[in-house]
Amino acid sequence: MDKKPGFFYRFNLILEIVLFTISVIFFNYVISINNWTYVIFVGIAIIVLEIFLKGEKYNLILRKAKKIEEKYLEFEVQGVTDIFFMRNSKSKNIRNQNIADAIDKANELCLLAETGKSYLDPATDRHWKHINNKLNEGKKIKILLINPFSQNKKNRNFLNGVDTDRKFDFSLINELNKNTNATVKFTNEVYCSLFFTDDYMVYDPYHLGKIADRIENNFLAIEFKKGNENYNILKSHFDNCWEGADSFDKIKKKYEKINPDI
Repeated sequence: MDKKPGFFYRFNLILEIVLFTISVIFFNYVISINNWTYVIFVGIAIIVLEIFLKGEKYNLILRKAKKIEEKYLEFEVQGVTDIFFMRNSKSKNIRNQNIADAIDKANELCLLAETGKSYLDPATDRHWKHINNKLNEGKKIKILLINPFSQNKKNRNFLNGVDTDRKFDFSLINELNKNTNATVKFTNEVYCSLFFTDDYMVYDPYHLGKIADRIENNFLAIEFKKGNENYNILKSHFDNCWEGADSFDKIKKKYEKINPDI
């Protein structure tokens, strides 16, 4: 997100204090030399500068602060708690920490993703240990992954210059599906990645854009809190995808035909 409005308000306040200090010094000086022409000139100058500092119409700093303030209020109304930019390492780290904290507090978990690697792969060492702790506590997780045989997935693989996605580890998903607290399905619908708990959600819009040799992963993500239309819309998106998804066993049978060792 942009700088918060308080930054600009504080900066403007500093300017006002500086102006006040300079005004007092100059005023005392021109009075001490008994030059009333200077007194009038300095007085007019101070009034003009005060108008520019106090008046939102003339002050670019106040206009900027007001614009950002209105945007933050809109975010609050829309349930947006943060926006992350994945090309920024600090932003990405904050996002990962927020997700980890949300998992630790969760009573239920749902994941919609292309491969789910950052959430489900122990070797990646990002979110799996938190999710595994929840599974051991008896909490449930619904996992909805992209059908590896769907046309959408084939298109993404083609744009990435591969026949199969190396991030997708079916044997890992197969083991996870044996956990009675985890349910895995596969969907043909590719619109976004979505992870949410009973009071937290992070949404990554999917795209087919490339600025190098692969579809760009470092895009943006939006964090929502529960209790607003945007959270409810995306939760409904997950529910609708889940209802129309293929079962794990159906996709496993297709995999067994090309990978008998599974």
